[in-house]
Amino acid sequence: MMKIAALENNILAIVAGTFAATIAAEDIEPQFHALTHFPDRRARSELADLAERLNQFGAYVVELWNKACEPIPEAEIEAFARRHVDLTRRYWAAEGRCMNWFITGPARFPVARNEKRHEDFGRPPRRSEGARRNGPQVRQAEGLPARHGR
Repeated sequence: MMKIAALENNILAIVAGTFAATIAAEDIEPQFHALTHFPDRRARSELADLAERLNQFGAYVVELWNKACEPIPEAEIEAFARRHVDLTRRYWAAEGRCMNWFITGPARFPVARNEKRHEDFGRPPRRSEGARRNGPQVRQAEGLPARHGR
C-alpha cells in the first residue's frame, strides 16, 4: 500500500513525488468557527478525511498498476495529490464563509449576506460589474481606447 499522507499530532504531512505539504489543524481551525461549536474537532476530522482520501487513491493506483505489470506512475499520483489538496483548501475556504445561525446566534444574523454566500458556495468567482463595464471588449466596442498599465 502506498502512503501519501500521514496525520500525527494534528499535523497532516503529504508527500507525493516532488509535491510536499503540511497542514496543521490549528491553521484551518478558523475556517470552521462559524460552522460548529467545536472547530478544533472539525479541523482534525477534515485532516483525517483528507489523509484517508489521498491514501485510498494511492492504494487504488498501485493496485491497478500491479495488475497491469507497469511501473507506478508517480507523476499521476503527484498531480492528483497536488490538485486534490488545492481543491480541498478551496472547499474549506468557501465553506468557512458560510455561517450557521445556530452557532452565530439568531439575533442580528446577516440573513441576506449568508444566503448569497450559500448560493455562491459552488460557483466559480464572478467578475464585478465594474470589470464588465470596463473590460477590454466593452471598451473596444464603445470605441474607447484600451487601458494599459492597470
